[in-house]
Amino acid sequence: MPRRGTRRARTGGALVTATGWTAAGPPPSATSTDAGEVNVWAAARHVSTQLADALADDSDRARAWQLIDAQVQAWAREQLASGSPVSAGLERQVARLVFDRRFGLGPLQPYLERSDVENIVVNGCRQTWITYTDGSKKPGPPVAETDDDLIEWVQLLARRGNTGREFSHASPLLDVALADGVRLAVVGWVSRHPHLAIRVHRLVDITLPQLTRLGTLTEPLEQFLRAAIRARRNIIVCGEVNTGKTTLIRGLANEIPPDERIISLESDFELFLDDPRLAHRHHDVVAMEARRANAEDAGEVRLQDLVPACLRLNPDRVIVGEARHGELAPMLEVMYSGARGSMCTLHVHRPEHVFSRVVQLGRRADLGLAADDLHLMFGLAQPLVVHLERDPADNARYVSQVMEVGPPADATEPTRNLIFTPGPDGRATPSGGHISAELLDELVGHGFDPALLAPEEAIAGGGWT
Repeated sequence: MPRRGTRRARTGGALVTATGWTAAGPPPSATSTDAGEVNVWAAARHVSTQLADALADDSDRARAWQLIDAQVQAWAREQLASGSPVSAGLERQVARLVFDRRFGLGPLQPYLERSDVENIVVNGCRQTWITYTDGSKKPGPPVAETDDDLIEWVQLLARRGNTGREFSHASPLLDVALADGVRLAVVGWVSRHPHLAIRVHRLVDITLPQLTRLGTLTEPLEQFLRAAIRARRNIIVCGEVNTGKTTLIRGLANEIPPDERIISLESDFELFLDDPRLAHRHHDVVAMEARRANAEDAGEVRLQDLVPACLRLNPDRVIVGEARHGELAPMLEVMYSGARGSMCTLHVHRPEHVFSRVVQLGRRADLGLAADDLHLMFGLAQPLVVHLERDPADNARYVSQVMEVGPPADATEPTRNLIFTPGPDGRATPSGGHISAELLDELVGHGFDPALLAPEEAIAGGGWT
């Protein structure tokens, strides 16, 4: 089939971007066609089958695009010979679907390339919902022709993860970190349809000043956290789901001196501190990911196994992406005696629930530790607990409270000082002197101005409450 000159110029190998399309703009997302027309899904399957051995995960993207483009032209010539001519627009639609299903997220790829898309959920092959950064939710395109096709595609995605995870009848739950800050969670066979949840991490290279400009932090809080990182204070970032905990951890990590050795431990890669794009910020990073058991119930490596193991790799700091099970207790040990200045995140509804949450996780993991033991470990680690909230009205994330935790005194629970408390708008504001003299001296020694914790006269009498 003859090629149009303008189309050839737009899809030439030298002009192809990382996603396979040029600056002139991508074509519409692929969807199935009406009865009697060429079935785009079937066409994409045919082309993909022809190129199965030619397109590897590490294939050069420009070369891959050239191969796909050539194979689509061959398919179009077959259609013409059978009396079903194909338009140039439909050729492009098929080619894009083939490329994006192989190297991206299929019909969802154009949404990942937008800066205002935050989360995507898929309910079976036909229903998709897109959540935007302003909190709005709108329907998206179908992602496959049938649920079986959707499952086959998910299985391809599962193999792209660092640990090559399985998605099958025997392993119907999938969590995997994909490239470019995308996290995929899938359930299948335990529901009527496959269900996907895709979280897009936009703020991979983020700094504390940027978070202040976004409204997550205030100027005094930014200065406080920067000094806390330099003083090697342990930090626990907590909040509900989707409040920006991982993003804040990234911002805090970017305050760590670049030559310090950081080891990150995660159930699924989300921090991306070892991303080549962040090499100027972190020169020495070891990123480790837990591994689930296979269908034969072998090969599992738990996060709680990685925490003590990482200490043999000589870290300066350890960052646990999220403490959910038995990894919390060894993480507290790391904070106390292994690598001070470490960080982790916790899911809690309210900041005062963090103490009960520590006990709950300890019991869930069957660690054989009493509540008093866990409280003592928590207090001896002396972490700063930073609580995040999300405003459902405008989807804004912000720190609402910062609490200093210390060893138990007159009660079984750790002592605490509320250094920052919610102001009139809910954002963290200085509480007026509720800070230990020890912590304040450390912060001042690393450049913090105590006047930022006004009123100044209250600071001088600070102590444990």
